[in-house]
Amino acid sequence: MKSNPWVASYLVSNAPDRYSQLERRAVVLRIKGDSVIARSEVLRDAMSDIFLCGEQISLLLDKLLAIAEGHALNHYDSSKQVLESLYSLRPWGETRQPAIMLTGLAGTGKTQLLLAMKRFFCDRVGSVELPRHGNLEILPAWFMSLKDGNTLNALIGPCVDPESADKLDETENSRKKDLKQSQLLKLASRVSRRDGVCIIFLDEFQFISRSLHANALAISLLLQMISIGPRVVYVANFSLARRLMNRRQEDRQRVLGNPLELRPDDLHSSDFRNYFSELIKVSPEDFKFDVAAMAELIHRYTYGIKRALVELIVGAWVHAKSRRGDKADVTESDVRAAYASSGYLTYRTDVEALWRYSVGDKNIDQDLLNPFSVESATSNIVIVEKAINSFNQRINERHVESMLTPFERDAFSKLAPPAGSATLGGTVRPLRKGAGSKEALLSAFERVAKDL
Repeated sequence: MKSNPWVASYLVSNAPDRYSQLERRAVVLRIKGDSVIARSEVLRDAMSDIFLCGEQISLLLDKLLAIAEGHALNHYDSSKQVLESLYSLRPWGETRQPAIMLTGLAGTGKTQLLLAMKRFFCDRVGSVELPRHGNLEILPAWFMSLKDGNTLNALIGPCVDPESADKLDETENSRKKDLKQSQLLKLASRVSRRDGVCIIFLDEFQFISRSLHANALAISLLLQMISIGPRVVYVANFSLARRLMNRRQEDRQRVLGNPLELRPDDLHSSDFRNYFSELIKVSPEDFKFDVAAMAELIHRYTYGIKRALVELIVGAWVHAKSRRGDKADVTESDVRAAYASSGYLTYRTDVEALWRYSVGDKNIDQDLLNPFSVESATSNIVIVEKAINSFNQRINERHVESMLTPFERDAFSKLAPPAGSATLGGTVRPLRKGAGSKEALLSAFERVAKDL
């Protein structure tokens, strides 16, 4: 059976290492320079470039490619279908599919995932021979970033006129006049259909605006992008997702219908340990601690957020070199000190809020929560206040302990109460006989929770 060249652009094997060529592994550095801060910038940059295709990333890449493949199957079934579309006023037909939001906490690696997808398609550019039309180039995807501007001409212009993307002289005399929006959208529709573009990626969507009208601008731009024809995938944090949920029903269905989330790595996942291991390979002479022994502490201090993990390790490196000299290894005490430092304050605030939320404290910035998540049935279980107090106390104690000298730490330990000496008061609330239904039990648990 002859393969379909348009569909083939999105096909990938089922092998576990199917995306290994997209990874960016650690490059070992011998960090030189006189200033610790200057050298830390080099270290941070090298660590930030690392990208691994673990289980979660691979599954998301599979989904995105499958969406594009489905669009290709619908619109590039045969050469005849493609030829007819080239001369149609509506090259992609009348139907438009909703946009797909790729969301997640800041720092989980959404932009890195899109960069990996861009690398994937770099090797997938091809061509196809059509009767009386010669060779047509196949460009499977368009990539745009709102860092480059939030107008249609800034985003679409380089895709429909690639030469404009290479122009360095942007004076009034040399710059081509921007097309009207209606003209640009029609041109983009025809060019994308001709070139086999079945998916458009929009990165950094939260850059569209910080104003109160950001959600209106976002909806307007997304609807215009959807009107072109290919499937649209846009990257946005939870804050923008929450604002878009306040839009009208018809708008929500077009831009929020099928969100994908990139979550922080779980402590027990191989994704987290592999990423942690890869980071310290950048400077093996400085990081000699055991990954398995440090994994729990590092995860507790970062919540599995990649950007936070990089900042914590770089902060620990700076603490070690500043306090004990260039020959010093980074130790657990340096990690604790970095966590308690003012430089890590922004991350620490979010990390501790997320951990408190995970044990039942609902007082949290809503921008840290996925607005699309469905609360599981386990949320009905009463979280004992002792566990929450114990967690907060443990965090506070470790903040203090990490900054103490050995002599102070010994004195502090003598002041600590013996284990098990503290008791938690409470009220005994008997369950009424015969209250065996789920509703009755939950009601009883709620009464118990109020007394804790």
